[in-house]
Amino acid sequence: DRVKCWGENGAGELGLGNTTSRGDNGGEMGDALAYVDLGTGRTAKTLAAGNYHVCAILDNDRVKCWGENTYGQLGLGNAVKRGDNGGEMGDALPYVDLGTGRTAKALGRGGNHTCAILDNDRVKCWGFNAQGQLGLGDVASRGDNAGEMGDALPYVDLGTGRTAKALAPASNHT
Repeated sequence: DRVKCWGENGAGELGLGNTTSRGDNGGEMGDALAYVDLGTGRTAKTLAAGNYHVCAILDNDRVKCWGENTYGQLGLGNAVKRGDNGGEMGDALPYVDLGTGRTAKALGRGGNHTCAILDNDRVKCWGFNAQGQLGLGDVASRGDNAGEMGDALPYVDLGTGRTAKALAPASNHT
């Protein structure tokens, strides 16, 4: 399905290539409100939206995120916002690297972190981690530097033989 977003847009979280809020003035909604460009032929299966960033599982089960990225919450290996300038969305917006051959089944978004249940029912989380909300046994943020995503991003240890059925990230915990 196609996606439309409205409201505050200071970090590009509406995915429209600018930082202009939508829905706060007449004539901005309905047909005047642009669809978020997820890439050629791509549609969204589900969204995880919150404070200043949004992530979507697309129809190919891969993940794209846009908006604020101070702590790597977009999972792109840097701290650069996406969706706040032209040319950053659509095919130019990279997929989140979840690891070799991995796709996502579910997403959860906390204040400044994101988690995904992968196709193997295991969980990976990235972004802000000052309170250990990524579940990795430390307080180092992940996804804000090269080499931290993909196969280098550890799974959350849920216990021997345990997998996830659902996610419920909040501001500073998961």
